[in-house]
Amino acid sequence: MIDNESGPLDPSDELRDLLSKIEALRTMRQQQVKEHSHPHLKRFTQQELNDEACPTYKNLLIGRSQRVPGRKTILQIAQYLECSAAERNDLLLVARYLPESLELEGFQLKEALEQAQSLMGTLPYPALLLTHTFEVQAINALFLQFFEFPQLRFIPRHQRNLLHFFFHPNLPLRARSTFNEQEVLSWQAHASQCIQHFKQSNRLYQFEAWYQDLVEQLSTVADFRTYWDQDARLLDEADTLFKGVLCRHSRTGELLPIRFRRVHISLSDHRYPSIVAFLPQDDMGCAALASRFP
Repeated sequence: MIDNESGPLDPSDELRDLLSKIEALRTMRQQQVKEHSHPHLKRFTQQELNDEACPTYKNLLIGRSQRVPGRKTILQIAQYLECSAAERNDLLLVARYLPESLELEGFQLKEALEQAQSLMGTLPYPALLLTHTFEVQAINALFLQFFEFPQLRFIPRHQRNLLHFFFHPNLPLRARSTFNEQEVLSWQAHASQCIQHFKQSNRLYQFEAWYQDLVEQLSTVADFRTYWDQDARLLDEADTLFKGVLCRHSRTGELLPIRFRRVHISLSDHRYPSIVAFLPQDDMGCAALASRFP
């Protein structure tokens, strides 16, 4: 918990502030489900919160317990109340816990994106630049050439997302990555891993409007929803470390099966924005890459 320079606060005041914040959020959610029923039939009552997230909640309300719940319990309450990232951090701060680390924004994000794009332009490998939402901010020339990918400006803004790139039937990545039975299985493993990474990276944002809008848009694309609804499972690192993609040799025009390894490069303490570079892992790939340079 955060120390207060003027001395510790009266625990009853601290607890009162926390309960007031929780009750304000709970009653707001309760009003929302009165107007539109919840898909999981949540009612957001005090008893339900007690049963689902904080077993001492009713005792806290009547004063039988005076102890501020632990950080883990605060996060469980926030999850139950379907809090946005900002609401979750408000609860943590009211309870005098450090907030969860949020992503870069504003000037810091702009500066990090500019630095990452400058670095990406120097890489001798196909690469793209992502934010934590998996929105693709930039693609380098080698990525466009190797994967015969359209320039970013020709892709509708709402489709400039790595998950769209994986699943959209009009973009070349899926077709070029599923050219035999083994590579179909490899693509499926990569698609599942990509979705799991997205969910893990954005666990604080799953109740944000942008998150839900993105999933709704993606649910209309190919078989995305089948993969999205899969239970999280541990994937063998060997199955997802390398990926075969058909790439065209610039001199012969031949489509060659080239194996790549994905490498993430971050320029700050945050994972995102992140450069995703694709490194050829065989002689054929290195030769095809060399053919792109004069």
